[in-house]
Amino acid sequence: MADKTFTTRRAADAFERQQKEALHGGSFVAPQQLRTPLSEVIAAFLVARSGQVAPHTLRTDRDNFAALPSKFVARPIGSVTEADVLAVLTDLLSTRAHSTVSRIRTTLSALWSWAVRQRYTPTNPVRGVRMPSGAVQAHDGAPLTASILAAILDAQRSRSPHGALITEFLSLSGLRWSELRAMRVGQLQDVPFPAVQVLRAQSDGYAEKSPKTARGRRTVPLVARAHEIAKEWAAGKGPADYLATSATGLQLRGTYFRRAVAWTTTSPDHTIHDLRHYAASTWLRQGVPINQVAAWLGDDPRTVLRVYAHVLGEAQDIEALRRLNASLPSHSPDATPETESGEGGKVAGTRKTGSDQGKTGGDEGI
Repeated sequence: MADKTFTTRRAADAFERQQKEALHGGSFVAPQQLRTPLSEVIAAFLVARSGQVAPHTLRTDRDNFAALPSKFVARPIGSVTEADVLAVLTDLLSTRAHSTVSRIRTTLSALWSWAVRQRYTPTNPVRGVRMPSGAVQAHDGAPLTASILAAILDAQRSRSPHGALITEFLSLSGLRWSELRAMRVGQLQDVPFPAVQVLRAQSDGYAEKSPKTARGRRTVPLVARAHEIAKEWAAGKGPADYLATSATGLQLRGTYFRRAVAWTTTSPDHTIHDLRHYAASTWLRQGVPINQVAAWLGDDPRTVLRVYAHVLGEAQDIEALRRLNASLPSHSPDATPETESGEGGKVAGTRKTGSDQGKTGGDEGI
């Protein structure tokens, strides 16, 4: 079963019992498997994943593994502990966004779950490790505000008025980039209310697929400005034509779009996906219920509640601050002291006695 040297007979007997129990229980892992370098396990895992997951997911897995330290992937898989995983995640957070590191953790957990089934290791050390505390961010950068968006749109209009319309539409509709790329004119509706039907999605370089939503399809209402932009795009096109296209009439491509609007210059601190966050935050601030926002986004209400908890708390903070301001006395120099009106509109004053004056002086000293 295994070849190992011990300093005492008791330790050897205990090890032998553990190996026999694992063997009979079906969880035995040969020592040579435990010594397999993590890099080899990753390579085998990617081969096994090919054809089982979407190409986009496979590419994400490859990118996540490429972000791991070389010393970490060179270690034997059986030597990695929960402390080692936590240390790697913590180090990655110093140079990468929280959401990116969270996806890396998800990929690592999938890797170890597969490795357990393949008898490379008996346990999954990633499962017991939570994302390091103190580094949670609602978004990767500063929130996208109305004033910042207005500045972005102004800068983009000077470079590409057509591209600026795409940015504006995404900020109003909350659509994912892949959903806008795949949308046809026939998915635009006017009755019973202006909206678009989200039926398909297509990331750059990949085939069309169902959108990433629990129900497979959804309806997203369009505010007046978004509907105006969509109607402008749809003019003169057939139902099967793409709704939003490049300035030359071709299907949208992220690389060409970013180049046309000089995205890294006009919006250096935000991503295209931040436009979706802006739309969702705007809806919530305007009082749209969470379940309705979740339906428009195609997300689970629990996800919306978690991601936009800071937005939902704003209304409570604003109302609490209003009540506090209303309850506090005014200390402005122009404030009129409280008085009692006497006959003829004259102010009736009160005369303080010596004892009263003494009390007043004492109060002012406190």
